Amino acid sequence: MKASLVSACAVPPPGSSPAALEAALQTRLQEMARTKAAVEQELLQCRAQLDRAFAVTEQIAGLRDPDDIEEALLGHYGAMLHAGGVYLDRAGCTRRVGLSPGAMPPVDLVPADVRAALARHIESVRIGRKTIVVPAAPELGGAHVLLGAFARPGAEAGVVVVLRGRGAPAFETSDVLASESMLLYGAQILNNALTMCHLQRAAVETVYALVNAIDAKDNYTSDHSERVGLLARLTGQALGLPKERLQALEWAGLLHDVGKIGIPEKILNKPGRLTESEFAQMKNHPRIGHDMLSPVARFAPVLEAVLCHHENHDGSGYPEGLAGQQIPLDARIIHVADIFDALTTRRPYRNGYDRLHALRLLERDAGRVTDPHVTRIFIDALWESARGGANVPGAAAGGPPAVPPAS
Repeated sequence: MKASLVSACAVPPPGSSPAALEAALQTRLQEMARTKAAVEQELLQCRAQLDRAFAVTEQIAGLRDPDDIEEALLGHYGAMLHAGGVYLDRAGCTRRVGLSPGAMPPVDLVPADVRAALARHIESVRIGRKTIVVPAAPELGGAHVLLGAFARPGAEAGVVVVLRGRGAPAFETSDVLASESMLLYGAQILNNALTMCHLQRAAVETVYALVNAIDAKDNYTSDHSERVGLLARLTGQALGLPKERLQALEWAGLLHDVGKIGIPEKILNKPGRLTESEFAQMKNHPRIGHDMLSPVARFAPVLEAVLCHHENHDGSGYPEGLAGQQIPLDARIIHVADIFDALTTRRPYRNGYDRLHALRLLERDAGRVTDPHVTRIFIDALWESARGGANVPGAAAGGPPAVPPAS
């Protein structure tokens, strides 16, 4: 080892003293120590960048909207590069990106000024798809600049502008490599997310087609599902549920009877009471609907309501015979809305009841068929909505709800 080190040094001329040889060896060892320290520092930076990439993956795992995914990706990207500011230029518009924790002191510039100062560089990166570094841009107060291309399917190629303030370390080759890797990784994630959105949209359109097919197959369900969705949302609002939950409730109302696609039409439209055998077939529709929707991730929030919307409060319902709090709240809400709309809708074997009579029947069966608390909230919400002049869903009018709210 010592011989190889000596041979690698700038060896003094023949006849040099041992002290000169020792000095040359010490110099070489110091150079190697500095190189080792630099490599270790670069490895630490790479590890930090990998950790940031993993953090991005964890954060976006729960995101569905492509715009949210893009914002999260670019925020972590800026933090990974220790940026003071990050801007995205796309389609002639430049906007500031919110940074994740770990950023340098902020470089707070007006987006239009950033674009004006770097317009030539931005177009060069957009066309060439190469990352470039602009050292100490005087138009931006001496900030160090790194620009990288960021592709998004279905949109003009974007350019990400990363700024470090004057006095911060300049961008190095390792930053360029990290930037290119992260932007490529981010573009792939965004592409996957957009593909999933297209697939989910196709699935939603398919389900709407199924709902329309059911409306055509079962005379009773025409507009029934839409009304149940609106009534469920009204009840959820009265219960103080968050916006996302309200949307899931409305979707559950729309889709709760989708399983009837698997029930024979002669049973759906029978003008009299069902036989025991026919009713047994009819009771399969919640599970059929659940199994139809379960492969589509977007419908996960509605699955329990679709499956359990015929469970009764006393345990006498189907398909599982759940009771009380065992029944998911969304299913209990859908159950009340479904019964109310069924009561006020003309059926093959009877005319629809007016709203007053339907609400009295709901009150009578609360605690046995429906959740008493949800039933009371439903009635109060209907009352308040009618008093406010809103168009309350319900097939048979009969005037506004006349059952007074709880005092």
